[in-house]
Amino acid sequence: MPATVRFSRWWLVAPALVAMVVLLDRPRQTTALHRAEWLAAADVRVRTVRAGTGDTTLFLLHGFGESLLTWRSVFDRLAQRYRVVAIDLPGFAGSEKPEASYSLEAMTVRLVSFLDRWIDGPTIVVGHSMGGELAAALALARPERVKAAVLIAPAGWTVGLGGIADTMYPTKAQAIGWYLSSRAFLLPEHDLEWMGEPDSAARYTLMGDPAYRHATARMLQEFDFRGMRDRFGEVQQPVLLIWGELDPVIPFAVADSLATRLPCSRLLSLPTGLHRPQLELPDTVAAEVLRFSGDPSCQH
Repeated sequence: MPATVRFSRWWLVAPALVAMVVLLDRPRQTTALHRAEWLAAADVRVRTVRAGTGDTTLFLLHGFGESLLTWRSVFDRLAQRYRVVAIDLPGFAGSEKPEASYSLEAMTVRLVSFLDRWIDGPTIVVGHSMGGELAAALALARPERVKAAVLIAPAGWTVGLGGIADTMYPTKAQAIGWYLSSRAFLLPEHDLEWMGEPDSAARYTLMGDPAYRHATARMLQEFDFRGMRDRFGEVQQPVLLIWGELDPVIPFAVADSLATRLPCSRLLSLPTGLHRPQLELPDTVAAEVLRFSGDPSCQH
């Protein structure tokens, strides 16, 4: 075949090959299921995801050192029946980390402000670990709005965070803050296929943010992880307690005494559950939250 013919055919094929290389080299474009929002909670803007419809809202609060992504495995199933709102608590993940108080009282004020401004109608607050303590505090602060609560291995009773926060001093708090930021790659703060974010927010990393280390250190010093104590006995709303029997952080042994203290509660024990059953056993947790939300009561 003449060289001129081969040369002319190459120029016919080359553009297609170049186009293929460019397309293969481009980042995969996906449409996220949800979009992140940044909504005011008193003095802080918190990263928020909202979905679903209905008269009742499930308000999801994560635990210490985590983010709203802890609810990914149950969020969409819950949103098939209810409005669902999940946030990054102030100081964590994609929320603002101000130079301000992170006490139980200050955090509760922020949640009350968020509830009053952004959530309409009756609410069932769902909280895990530290978020469980805050959920109980919110139920006390807004009894006319919060009609029930789901507390998943909550802090606030006789054990805080497996003893980690029982004795706290500045150097220990700072060390834990460094540890949390360094382990951020194990608990990613983004999932762009599930929740889309602006490019600037999607590039943010906890590992490179000294404000995150400072906020978590300050929280460890100020937040009382056993701060509810006997106030649990004042929670009159129906409460579903969910607890993994193998929980290494807040032991299952705590569950019975807390269930007895709550005036109106059910206890669901999970024989194979650890500290994060919403991640470990999402089908079970979602089904039980939906069952309880449809008929909150004191029935065991």
